[in-house]
Amino acid sequence: MIKKIEILGISLDNYTVREAMFQIEDYWIDTKMSTVEAISMETLVKAQTDDLLKTCIENLDLAIICDKEILKAAGVTSVQRVKETADNEFFKEFMKFAVHSHKTVYLLGDTSEQTKLFQSFLKEAYAKLKIVGSYALSDCSGDYDAIINEVNIAAPDLILSVLPIPKQEYFLQEHKGKLNAKIWYGVGEHYINRRGVSEVAGFAKKLIQKGILHSMLLRYKNDNGNGEE
Repeated sequence: MIKKIEILGISLDNYTVREAMFQIEDYWIDTKMSTVEAISMETLVKAQTDDLLKTCIENLDLAIICDKEILKAAGVTSVQRVKETADNEFFKEFMKFAVHSHKTVYLLGDTSEQTKLFQSFLKEAYAKLKIVGSYALSDCSGDYDAIINEVNIAAPDLILSVLPIPKQEYFLQEHKGKLNAKIWYGVGEHYINRRGVSEVAGFAKKLIQKGILHSMLLRYKNDNGNGEE
């Protein structure tokens, strides 16, 4: 199976969940913070007009495809990959690993309500998860130094982010060198609402129905000399 796929000019990892978890095990022993993010079709579409967002995606240590429509658009037909992506199996396996390995977690959200909702979901789904702190960016006045300090005081193994796109990527791009953690995992704002069921797939389906996604893919191929004769 191809381990890298390209769609709309962006290269993404195409690991199975098991292969991706092998990567995660290596990240825990790395000396620098490793960056992992869930990538949806919505993210890729927004990246077409946002160079900073595109750069952040390309600089991730591990880009997790969380929308089966990406696989379909890239021509990936593996039943295993489509199913585990649709079921969001990576997130589930990652959280189980964090619980069993007694990893500490810090939560970042956009608003207090959103952050509390995510924390409630995690406590319900993963009761033994060790959450050592949380912060909502909207509660921070001025720059984000206060947030950075709070995270570093807690010294978590893992930072879980449910910030919206592209605020999540902007924050990571600017502050990743200051954060004291082993892994950053950008889950994205949609996860707390869908609880493992792909909500962003609905966004992709709307694009497909309107012909927008097809037009974007065709235009990209033509602009790069790969159009059909």
